[in-house]
Amino acid sequence: MNLRLVALGHSNAGKTTYLSSMYAQLATGYKGFTLRDVSEEDGHDLLRAGRAVRRGVYPPISSRRTDHRFLLTHGRRDVAAFDWTDYRGGSLTSTAADDPETTGLLARLTRADGLIVFADAQRLAADVGSHEELRRTVVLLQRAVQPQSAPLPIVLAFTKADLVTDPAAWALAREATAPLADLIAGEEGILDLSVAVSCGSRPAGVLVPVLWCLSGLLTHRVQVVESELADSRRLIKETRTDAHAVNSMVSWLKGVESATAKLKRYEECARIEKEELGRLRRPAQRLARVLARVQRGTVPPVGDLLPAEAR
Repeated sequence: MNLRLVALGHSNAGKTTYLSSMYAQLATGYKGFTLRDVSEEDGHDLLRAGRAVRRGVYPPISSRRTDHRFLLTHGRRDVAAFDWTDYRGGSLTSTAADDPETTGLLARLTRADGLIVFADAQRLAADVGSHEELRRTVVLLQRAVQPQSAPLPIVLAFTKADLVTDPAAWALAREATAPLADLIAGEEGILDLSVAVSCGSRPAGVLVPVLWCLSGLLTHRVQVVESELADSRRLIKETRTDAHAVNSMVSWLKGVESATAKLKRYEECARIEKEELGRLRRPAQRLARVLARVQRGTVPPVGDLLPAEAR
């Protein structure tokens, strides 16, 4: 599988810190799964940065788009390759119609297989004015998200979650995400998840956004291939009785595909589909079980919102 994940979030939302922390956990292996950056140099840089985050040393705020090509493996088997694109915060606020990065972001969003929206929980809780930034992100998504023929996972990742301890503050942070919830509710085919993420010396929820996207997409792909294989086997059964020399001669005279040729084509399709199932089904099931464990305790608190005059 070749997938495209896009990370969105304003400056200082924690995208760079998240990526390095997530990679540092998965690059060394987790429950049989391993993540590798196709660029060995970039992988070393991410691993180094992720280890620094564990010591409390955070990477500088990025001012440019970041692209990575990752490969997820299970044991010795390649499971999924995916592109990770992280756009700078300015791409979300530019009002110029011809801004090349914003135009590129919109194009990438329309082709994305999964989206991760990063929101600084601490800032949303402390600064009501920051809610406007999240609303601008939703406007951008409204322009890009199209009706889906396949599931589109969208994760809302509340970063710096460990710095928000007051239930009322959490309620204020979650209130800011209401426009995104409304967008998701109005679109078919979207899978949504909210997760509280903390990096640093005691990371929590870091693996959930990426693994949740990959798990949903892998599970869907397995279901599609299972259906395609069932169809191929049905066609093989129906065609086999007609695959004989007389049929081939008649088809040749009429200039149409013979039952024998169809049978070979269906058998080749079935072989490819069976091979893909053999490669994906077990890792997809395993990933779903692993995800169920790492998701525990990562749901952002709901909290009770303070009256406006008390904020």
